Amino acid sequence: MRLEELAEQIRVCIKCPLCESRTNAVPGDGKLSSKFMIIAEAPGREEDESGHPFVGAAGRYLDHVLEGTGLDRGDFFITNTVKCRPP
Repeated sequence: MRLEELAEQIRVCIKCPLCESRTNAVPGDGKLSSKFMIIAEAPGREEDESGHPFVGAAGRYLDHVLEGTGLDRGDFFITNTVKCRPP
């Protein structure tokens, strides 16, 4: 299975009760060939609204941490362990 197919399955998943309270499931995104991943626990409100990981406060903090390291969030594949925002 390709990652794009997995992402589509995540977007339409209804296998647990979290699907009832979400706006969008949040599959990972970023550099598919990256040797490194950034993994968070679950999407927050802004991630739930956008369908993308690390766009809220955690994303702003990540950008701050990466400043000056020579790395960019585009260098990583970013995802959450749980793909739907908990209520």
